[in-house]
Amino acid sequence: MKRAVAYLSITALVVGLVFVLTIHDFLAINRPVEANILVVEGWVYSHPAIREAAEEFKRGEYRLLITVGGPIGEADGNSDQPSSAMLVANRLQELGMDKRRIVVLAVSKVSRHRTYASALALRNWLRDSGTQTTGVNVFTIGPHARKSLVLFSRALGQGIAVGVIAGTDDDYDPDRWWMSVRGIYVIFRKLLGYLYAVTWPLPENIPLNVVY
Repeated sequence: MKRAVAYLSITALVVGLVFVLTIHDFLAINRPVEANILVVEGWVYSHPAIREAAEEFKRGEYRLLITVGGPIGEADGNSDQPSSAMLVANRLQELGMDKRRIVVLAVSKVSRHRTYASALALRNWLRDSGTQTTGVNVFTIGPHARKSLVLFSRALGQGIAVGVIAGTDDDYDPDRWWMSVRGIYVIFRKLLGYLYAVTWPLPENIPLNVVY
């Protein structure tokens, strides 16, 4: 009996250690594809890593940069702006992006499935505009990447290659995320988000009002 308990304890310790050492890289996946469209999620507008999105567009063979996101709250201090999609587009222009190559998809407020709603807005715009794409790369932040990859892939379907780029999250040390309250909070929140993305029976459509 004691041997069995000791074996289970060692097994649990090893599993826990593997989880701690690998979960961040699993969630903060970088898996870009050959793409002519770069999508930037609107909620990253205030993050320093937005510079990485501008750099990615400039060094890639992209034809369009699409920002997509919903309305922001007054708590953000930018209540006069219509959406996070517009805010991130403005920020990218400040960083030298050509306004003519930016498409803004401002999504109406949704109470649930916000990332998925953004992905559906992109799908609908590609269809309605007749835009041809060889692939889409989604720029997001850190451990949100795995969730974004799953949800954009689900929304766009098998006919469009989807990749993801995880911008640097400098709110904590990714190599020692378990040493900070912020790191622990982010990792477990994003892990739950990923599990939701792969298991939740999402609808084919969500009622959206998207301003192009």
